Amino acid sequence: MAIQIGIGLSTQKDPFLAAKEATSQARLNLHGTKINLAIVFSSVELASPTLLKYISNYAGDPPIVGCSGAAIISNRGIFKHGVIIMLLCFPDSDGLYFNTACVKDIHEKFALSAGEELGDKLLYGLKNMSRHLSVIFSDGMIEKCSDLISGLQEKLGISFPLVGASASDNLAFKKTYVYFNQEVFNNAACGILWGSRLSFGLGTKHGWKSLGKPRLVTKSSGNIVNEIDNTPAVKIYEDYLALDRAALKKELKRISIFYPIGIKLSGEQEFLLRNVSSIEEDGSIVFQGNVPEKSVIRLMIGTKETCLSATYQALEEAKKGLFGQPVKFALVFDSVSRYILLGRDAHKELEIIKQALGKDTAIIGLYTYGEQAPLRAINYLGKAYFHNQTFTILIVGG
Repeated sequence: MAIQIGIGLSTQKDPFLAAKEATSQARLNLHGTKINLAIVFSSVELASPTLLKYISNYAGDPPIVGCSGAAIISNRGIFKHGVIIMLLCFPDSDGLYFNTACVKDIHEKFALSAGEELGDKLLYGLKNMSRHLSVIFSDGMIEKCSDLISGLQEKLGISFPLVGASASDNLAFKKTYVYFNQEVFNNAACGILWGSRLSFGLGTKHGWKSLGKPRLVTKSSGNIVNEIDNTPAVKIYEDYLALDRAALKKELKRISIFYPIGIKLSGEQEFLLRNVSSIEEDGSIVFQGNVPEKSVIRLMIGTKETCLSATYQALEEAKKGLFGQPVKFALVFDSVSRYILLGRDAHKELEIIKQALGKDTAIIGLYTYGEQAPLRAINYLGKAYFHNQTFTILIVGG
């Protein structure tokens, strides 16, 4: 597979200058080859149609997909402000094909229906062709992203390889942005469906460890947990942290990062994490993803050491999918919770990636409000889930 790749980065604050600088860098080694696809990540202050229009003009009007992030990730470092672009060129002889699509107004349609619509749109034109991987980007403020993934899998297949990121902002948790062609959307999702035989590997790990005894979710609906062990859900935090409800609400961001809950899934070794979004007056807890009734859960805790250990594990799992082939490029979807937890040590995670894949491997990524990936990604094992707190990586070989 002879995919050609160009990467461009700019920290300019003006969208025109940022688009020009990043696209010029990305085109530098492509030698005028037709660009088939552009993947764009930026910080929120650059999230504008102006940015995408200039990128489109400079790149020759390819399909564009991407989203906003609390920070962007590249070989050159981690940047709180800026834009990173990956331009991809596919030689005609390769037989590599893909389709891009977008779904809007997710709240009005319900997330499950929106996921089904996105799946139908991605399949359009590829129905009689082999399909191998989907990459999606969604608004990070969607309340039921788990349902979006479920709807998408209803169309693509329950065990179909799927990886993605929920957009983030500058930790204001107000507005995040999805990029599709020359438009910027809230309340939307977009994606790529790859056809032909694409050589890739997926890895996703978090490193949070369980605390205390197992608990049972005795009453829940979607992402709202009303009762745990037949008592108000908030009691799990009141007991462990020795804080009353008012104090817990004040410490919500810290609790969400350091003490999420983990859902024990049948047949899976890794816990599926859920961040706390809010604590309600009746003692219910709203989580970022669905928590099924009758789930066995544990309180979880994360440290810098376990966080970085998980990065190693995810990279090793992803590399197994290439069966020794060289890595062409990597897409990194890293939870903003990990970014906050690691603080000044966030660069260590990037160094781990570069050491594992090679310092010259093309890397593009962002910090997210949620990640989408299987818990086990080798040989098409397992369905994809909506995650919190993970380091998720897609590596493509060739």
